[in-house]
Amino acid sequence: MCATASPESPPNPPAIKNFLPATGVAVARQVHQAPLPSTFTESTKLSLPRKIGLFLLIGLLIAKVVGVVMRGPSPMVLDAGFYWELGGLVADGDWLLMQRPIAYRTPAYPWLIGLFRAVSSDPLFALVVFQGVLWMATIGLIAALASEISRDRRVVWVVVALAIPMLCSAVYVTTVLTETLFVFSIVLHLWSVARFTRRPTVAGGLMVGLTLGLAILTRPVAMLVWIADLIYVITSWYWIANPATQHLCHRRGWIGVLLAGIVTVGCVSPWLARNHALFGKAMLTEFVGRNLWIVTFQDGSGAGLGLPESAGAARLKTQLGDDVWGNLSVDQSWRHTWTVSNALTTSGMDDPSADRLMKRVATEAIAESPLPFGIKTLRRLINFWRTRATQIPAQLADLAADETVTRETLSQEFYVGQPVWGVKVPPVDTALRHRWSNWLAGNTLLMLATLAATMLLIWRRPTRAAGLWLGAILGYFATVTAVLEIPAYRYRMIVEPVVLLVIVLAIVSISACDGGLKVWRGVWSKNLLVKK
Repeated sequence: MCATASPESPPNPPAIKNFLPATGVAVARQVHQAPLPSTFTESTKLSLPRKIGLFLLIGLLIAKVVGVVMRGPSPMVLDAGFYWELGGLVADGDWLLMQRPIAYRTPAYPWLIGLFRAVSSDPLFALVVFQGVLWMATIGLIAALASEISRDRRVVWVVVALAIPMLCSAVYVTTVLTETLFVFSIVLHLWSVARFTRRPTVAGGLMVGLTLGLAILTRPVAMLVWIADLIYVITSWYWIANPATQHLCHRRGWIGVLLAGIVTVGCVSPWLARNHALFGKAMLTEFVGRNLWIVTFQDGSGAGLGLPESAGAARLKTQLGDDVWGNLSVDQSWRHTWTVSNALTTSGMDDPSADRLMKRVATEAIAESPLPFGIKTLRRLINFWRTRATQIPAQLADLAADETVTRETLSQEFYVGQPVWGVKVPPVDTALRHRWSNWLAGNTLLMLATLAATMLLIWRRPTRAAGLWLGAILGYFATVTAVLEIPAYRYRMIVEPVVLLVIVLAIVSISACDGGLKVWRGVWSKNLLVKK
């Protein structure tokens, strides 16, 4: 049984030393701590002027998002149009998308679209407004997470102030794409992990599992985030015993961890069963082959490798046929992922089989020329942070700028007949033209600042666990993107809230005076004296 105590009772000392008379050796008997009192003190709370300033900053943040939404929705073409179509199937009751036997999409975002298409008379507007709320909620969660880690409420206004210039990611709330939902689900998961680590409960473990399941069902790239979470849990509970970590006992914590894993598996199991029924394989998606094809054979940021002389390449040519392969070879269009993918499915292969064949050919080409591929991968890893946001989603205010096309025409051509809206908002228009993320030097400075902030968090003992955790999250998404994707802003925006969190924590770590991390250090010093 784990020891419990009322919140008002003083914490037990971390260890009681028993001396064996025969040997004179001190043996430490571990006693589980009761929840420590909150380390928030009067000095860490916001003063009245700061509260007023915080409300003003929040007002500016809301005004920015409202201004972006007022500019209208982004066109529903390509991926956006396909997501809208999948949402229609969900609205009709096909929650597992059995009518579209595809293996390269997961269902969470179509579920969201389907919900609004089923209950709202103007689903596009409702979706955009909801995504705007999700974007602001993401910033709120980052503020809560920064306060949770630093134990200082004053970090909230720093988070909000630094979030105001984050404009490009806000534009994505007007798109029918997964970015906003995925970023929110990742940040919600990180917040739930931080709460669970400090005070592990069954409900906390359930929340961790649900949020990770949501993130995975939105984008499968989140499937390995649990490794970084485990690093944080182990580091916080065993290596760096943070006195602000309020847990009753490790056994209860590990029960919560086990529950989180079970819940995550339970969340994704229906989709695994769906794919097994359709394709004979329990999988989340089958898309790695298409990604590898891009970075292996495409010129520019891709490795630009030639087609290998291998069994996989021979199988590809045979499947396509001499005529089709000849046409693709003339203009080198075989280097284009979707050209080859569509040709394979047209030839009779199912979607996952085509992807597996493309992955086989790409890996064989990489095996023949590993050095060029590795050099280009390293270059993409650096460019992940430096890539300019040269192209952000257009909005209706941009499409209707010349006033030569009616909104009805735009609605039919770009919005599948949905009601549209959009006006120019001069402050937002100006800010978009001069956006920071389109400045190469600015992106480079931000990359260096992120690296320095992460190293500072890892170097300082009070923030080491959080630094390792957040550094692992940043490194994971950057590395996976570098290996499988051509760098683009839409991939980097996934980690923007985490970058904001790391920089804010570093600022607090440096500038803390009488609260926050110094409170942590004071409690830590007292515990060391008790041990002595």
